[in-house]
Amino acid sequence: MQPKAVTFDIGGIIYSDDVFKRAIYAALEELAGDIDGARFEEIYTEHLKSQSGSLRSKLCIAFLGSLDAKEELMAKATALWKFSDADLYSDAKKCIEDMRAAGCAIGIVANQAATVVDSLKAHGIAPLIDFMGVSAIVGIEKPNPEIFSKALAALNLQAGDVIHVGNRLDTDVLPAQGLGMRTAWILRGEANPDPTAADLATPDIVLKSLVGLPDAIAAL
Repeated sequence: MQPKAVTFDIGGIIYSDDVFKRAIYAALEELAGDIDGARFEEIYTEHLKSQSGSLRSKLCIAFLGSLDAKEELMAKATALWKFSDADLYSDAKKCIEDMRAAGCAIGIVANQAATVVDSLKAHGIAPLIDFMGVSAIVGIEKPNPEIFSKALAALNLQAGDVIHVGNRLDTDVLPAQGLGMRTAWILRGEANPDPTAADLATPDIVLKSLVGLPDAIAAL
């Protein structure tokens, strides 16, 4: 396959998902005091395995008793949601550069705070992006397929000409496939740590990192 564009998630693909994990843990402690770290890890791991629902809602209910403080929780987490040099995956920029060199436009389709753009600029990735589909900027979050539709419209391409790269089945692979996009599932970050055979058969490509992704796409 020679796609005309590749869209990338951010968390687990370009930057480590541990950033959000640290941020929401700290935000929960600001609101609830010391929390049970083992319980937090249990909820987090079960969420990854379920590949469904909102982690934010699950944590809010578990530690704050209801969803009433969810907006406040996310405001605090967003303020702490900052990427450092150490959070950037070493294979991310090169993969994006390689896909651009192959003639592909590059899009971002990600549930992130708007401040992630500053990190992408600092790490020299923003200039490589043709469509910045960050949820806080476009006003739509995955798995709503409209955020993928916005990317297709901005890139002026048909779904079949684009491959989406993400690390979750529920918010990346399935909604992109629903529009007719090809998909690559990267098994890191918030990817299901125990995927079934059916899970692994769902996307077009399954890899543990972005290393080798351009070749895998070309081989489709």
